[in-house]
Amino acid sequence: MSPRLSILLFRMKFHSVQSLAFIAIFFAILSISDAFAQGKLKTMVKIQGTPPEEFPIFYERFHSDSAFQMSRIMFPLEGLRQYGMEEIPWTADNWELMRTRIYQVDTLQFKTKVKHKKKYFEQTLWIEGTNFSSMRRFELLGNRWFLVYAYEGSL
Repeated sequence: MSPRLSILLFRMKFHSVQSLAFIAIFFAILSISDAFAQGKLKTMVKIQGTPPEEFPIFYERFHSDSAFQMSRIMFPLEGLRQYGMEEIPWTADNWELMRTRIYQVDTLQFKTKVKHKKKYFEQTLWIEGTNFSSMRRFELLGNRWFLVYAYEGSL
């Protein structure tokens, strides 16, 4: 075999190994980042020695402090706004701050439903006889509460 052919074959093998390594690393990073993006909140670790946040205290601050509210929502938020056939995903840019607590809603106009468990709080409101409804779900992740889902729609 000629020296040129040997060098060419060596380079081809070297580049193939390099390419395979690059592809393997790329897919590993892609898999890790995808898993991180999908499960980031669910894998938060409790801070040692810190008790879980009490939901009523969190809920009050969430509705009264806009910076705090934005810090407890991981965008893009699961759920969407739906108006007719238009579906709009929630982003930090289109998020409308929540100011009214579910317990302050005008119950003459809106119907409400609340589910509260140890690590879960869900609030739903709707206007009877219309297609409007809204649902928000909070979860205790690690030892802090977060808004993890929001739906608002009018079909």
